[in-house]
Amino acid sequence: MLDILENVINSVTLTPKDFLDIRYAYAMGESLTVRNGRFDSISNQTTGGVAIRALIDNAWGFTTIVNTDKESILKAANKAIKMAKAGSKYTKQERTIGDKWVYEGSGATKLEIDPRDIDKETKFEKIVKTEQTAREYSDTIAEASATYQESHSKEFVVNNRGTKVSNKTHTIRLMKNVVGREGTKMQNVFDSIGGVGGWELIENWNPEEEGLKSAVLVEKLLLAREPPSGKMNVIMDPSLTGVFIHEAFGHACEADGIIAKNSILEGKIDQRVGVEGINVYDDPTIPQLRGTFEYDSEGTKARKRVLVEDGILKEYFHTLETATTLGMEPNGSGRAMNFNVTPQARMGNSYVDDGDMKLEEIAEMAKDGVYLKDSYGGYVVPAKGQFYFTCQLGYYIENGEITDMMGNVGMSGMTLEVLQNTFAIGEKWDAAFQGTCGKGGQWVPVTGGGPNLGVSDLVVGGTKQ
Repeated sequence: MLDILENVINSVTLTPKDFLDIRYAYAMGESLTVRNGRFDSISNQTTGGVAIRALIDNAWGFTTIVNTDKESILKAANKAIKMAKAGSKYTKQERTIGDKWVYEGSGATKLEIDPRDIDKETKFEKIVKTEQTAREYSDTIAEASATYQESHSKEFVVNNRGTKVSNKTHTIRLMKNVVGREGTKMQNVFDSIGGVGGWELIENWNPEEEGLKSAVLVEKLLLAREPPSGKMNVIMDPSLTGVFIHEAFGHACEADGIIAKNSILEGKIDQRVGVEGINVYDDPTIPQLRGTFEYDSEGTKARKRVLVEDGILKEYFHTLETATTLGMEPNGSGRAMNFNVTPQARMGNSYVDDGDMKLEEIAEMAKDGVYLKDSYGGYVVPAKGQFYFTCQLGYYIENGEITDMMGNVGMSGMTLEVLQNTFAIGEKWDAAFQGTCGKGGQWVPVTGGGPNLGVSDLVVGGTKQ
């Protein structure tokens, strides 16, 4: 397929300033969900086709086809070029892509156990027994569900600058969600495992133990103290730190948002955005995490991105175009969900790096406040730097000691205030948030993580008893 794409590139007429890339993307996968004792969905999906982009005289042309023969791709390439030329008559914004970034190579996920070799009954058993154990635990369990997912994808990318790249990625995931109800009070527990790899990543999931663990926790949350309300000291666990650094800070680092003046981090490269000692990275080369890949959807080699070093902002997430526009280097952040869409500046595995403090030491510094754990959602406004996240549980911190459990709780604040009001960084970071990120109608797998993080003056939502 790479040879066909390269042959097409060599068959079109372009000027040295013009840019054309052709990307073949194919994905197949399956998803199985059981909810409240019944299969909610069983699906097998396959998508595949060719995406062609042309940047001519400051305008883009983009088209996709499902046929993969040379004649069809060549016809589509000429169509994209024609669209770009037509659009160039109406654009005044300068848009170009530098000619010095050329990549060649291939990447592939290492599989110890290919999930395609595992029979369906074994996959069904994982989720059926997980859901059943949780649902049958007690009458307080109002809803239980479990989901198994796997996906196998490949991308081939060539462009007229000389890039020629192939990449194969395999992801797997197992999730559970349990909801408990006592009168008018409801509590929710969600958990998942998996990443980039094979069956070996979920093989040791014990359905009975996992289902029981969630059901027991739901009952404890129904009996827990109500969360407090107001501004206070907060210890964010690795999951909440990971969600924050992905959602609130990471999205603000995406260069397309910077160029559109839709980010609080515009113009802040080499400026202080956090306290001394705090370091933030995004590394899609870490094995087995959900946001791991070797080449992005533009064919750029993935590498570790240094977002914040000792509190100083150092880097944005770049596509080839944003890097050219801002006079910076591309860093493998151009990700596309499938062949029907164009690459966007996206994250991979984002995390706050290790500090040197134990949880008990951070609690002593906090004196009074809350320790919040296991984030499971929220929203962010990158242009204003505002965020709101929900957590499955937390604990009171009283006189420097972690004490009573609290139930589902929310937390809100301003993005830069978190990094600037950090008073303690835990000793070991963990990739605790394995999620799926949405942007511009596209969804890609990501990871967020960090250590326990002590932050002052965050707003916690709840009604104190």
